[in-house]
Amino acid sequence: MAIPNSFDILQAVIEATPDSIFVKDLEGRYVLVNEAFARFIGKAQTDIVGKNDFELYPAVDARAFIEADRHVLATGAPQTFEGVATGQDGQPQTYLVSKGVYRDKDGHSLGVYGISHDITELRQAHETLEHTREALFRSQKMEAVGQLTGGLAHDFNNILAIILGNVELLQARVPRDQYTDEIIDAVLRATLHGKDLTGHLLAFSRRRLLNPQPVDVNLVVAGIVRLMGRTLGATIRVTTSTSTDAGLAFADPAALEAAVLNVALNARDAMPDGGSLTIHTSTVAITTPPVTEDDLQPGLYVRIALEDTGSGMSADVVARVFEPFFSTKPGSHGTGLGLSMVYGFAKQSGGTVQIASELGRGTTVSLFLPLAGNDVQPVAPDTAPVTPAAVPRTILVVEDEPDVRSIVRRQLESLGHRVLVAEAATEALLLIQGPGAPDVLLTDVVLKTGINGIDLAEAAREARPGLPVIFMSGYTAVAEAQQRIRDTGAPLLSKPFTTPQLERAVKAVCASLR
Repeated sequence: MAIPNSFDILQAVIEATPDSIFVKDLEGRYVLVNEAFARFIGKAQTDIVGKNDFELYPAVDARAFIEADRHVLATGAPQTFEGVATGQDGQPQTYLVSKGVYRDKDGHSLGVYGISHDITELRQAHETLEHTREALFRSQKMEAVGQLTGGLAHDFNNILAIILGNVELLQARVPRDQYTDEIIDAVLRATLHGKDLTGHLLAFSRRRLLNPQPVDVNLVVAGIVRLMGRTLGATIRVTTSTSTDAGLAFADPAALEAAVLNVALNARDAMPDGGSLTIHTSTVAITTPPVTEDDLQPGLYVRIALEDTGSGMSADVVARVFEPFFSTKPGSHGTGLGLSMVYGFAKQSGGTVQIASELGRGTTVSLFLPLAGNDVQPVAPDTAPVTPAAVPRTILVVEDEPDVRSIVRRQLESLGHRVLVAEAATEALLLIQGPGAPDVLLTDVVLKTGINGIDLAEAAREARPGLPVIFMSGYTAVAEAQQRIRDTGAPLLSKPFTTPQLERAVKAVCASLR
């Protein structure tokens, strides 16, 4: 067997390698290219040799290649770098390029050699990994904020419930005068503001307990526009461009109103010298699968878009507007929770939020929510005034926090009801099955001792089928728990709640009782 000479071996290796190999003379003309290089260019090797980069590549690519060659020749040292080249299909490819000077036996430079390894797929995989890492970081950050706010919300809302309930009862008993009224009103406003803050935090972290139902978005917009006339001021012109086929969104109506109002207030702050705000509604069909966490699943959605003529935002600011506590407002003029709450509400509802903005040209915030369908009707709000109980009921209050248990008992007694109290589920079950059994079970969801409120309600209904149940909670974190509450059909009062809200819930569950 004849042994091939070294030149034949080298030639065979050059042709067999999948990497592009080339050699140029000092004038930049190709004097040698391998088959891989020729395939990328889309020409025969004989059609490439003798030509320069401007004859083979787009001008932008050619100038970059020639500049790299000059740098290698000037330094005399090999260089390795990433480069981009456009092949015959017109698509850019990313390469890891190694270039060096080739010389004669006397050390004189004859030109440049290069080896290009295609790393396009590797680069794409790296970018995908980076996107995944960013999404994971956002998810972990949201989870951390959620865990923190969840624990704070539970304890803080219990404190607010004690304050709100006692102040309401005090308001009904003390002599009325302007000085007393101002003090009580200030405490009530501060308490409700604290409730709103915890609600915003829970909304961002997607842990707020929502009550989704079919909502006519055009009616919601009309109601908010009436409110905006007083809220936004005379220098802001508010108009609507609503579509009759916008349909019904499947969302929590109160949370939806709060979200739209939050966006409107941000628009107002971006127009200190006045401007216009236009609210659009429409139905949007999404047909492409999602690529990122913020993309929508295929389906039909209701779009509510708020378009302002304000100062707009830079790309860097737009990238951060949904972060909790991020605010462009000076000093104490903003909590940084408004848009994060809107984002959290939309994502928890199965939708998303998109922002288009440019400095000096205004901002459009688009809220997407799942379409409820055309064969359902919006739920009519309960506008009946609250009056004292026509029929006093016996109500069992199960709450492990003594001060909360005490104030809820006082609220119910002020409405004329008879109240039984229990600290734990085992004690409550004995009262339910004993003499003088309650007509209604009012239980906290999270109980520190024994079983939780949801399990208690199920056990109570096994012992007393049809027993009316009302849940109350300062924070219900787990989606499974939220679904179990909805499955019971029982209302849930979010702490802190007012005495009228409590009585309305009692009347609702007792409507079928004689």
